[in-house]
Amino acid sequence: MNAYQLRRVTRLARVLHVVSTLTMILMPAFLIYSAFIGLAGETALQREYDDYVLPEVIPTWTVIVVRLIQMLGFALILYVLWQMRQLFALYTGGETLSQRCADRIRRCGQGLVTIGAFGILSNTLIVLLLTTVNVTGPQTLVVTFSEGDVGFFLGGGLMVVIGWVMGEAARIAEDNRGFV
Repeated sequence: MNAYQLRRVTRLARVLHVVSTLTMILMPAFLIYSAFIGLAGETALQREYDDYVLPEVIPTWTVIVVRLIQMLGFALILYVLWQMRQLFALYTGGETLSQRCADRIRRCGQGLVTIGAFGILSNTLIVLLLTTVNVTGPQTLVVTFSEGDVGFFLGGGLMVVIGWVMGEAARIAEDNRGFV
């Protein structure tokens, strides 16, 4: 990579590092704010899952369990953001072709694949939990694949492969530096 290209990469990586850092701060802040103004309670849950026949009153333990499941998905997103932030930090420092960069790319991909799988499994479990407490209504088992879930699988899988290939390229580059 020539000096001009490296400057472009480091400049964009610096911006993306700041954006990913701010996102990691703002997402939890928004989540706390949402809970504070009442967007995490039973009424909000009723609105989120209005496609299904839910009980008139969702037990508090069910609301808590559903929100904990959703928090796990949130933690997965933060994990991917952290990996991206670390990758941008490496690029900002001028490190572009290394095993550390390849590992970060691979971890981002693995995180995205996990988010895709978690999206399917968590929605299934949440709807089952919410409808299991139905006394008179039906209990529902639903398995949905959204475009987002498929996108996470494919994008994450692509990043895993790129991480593997980049790791091999970094290894070859290191071997070549040893010959000089």
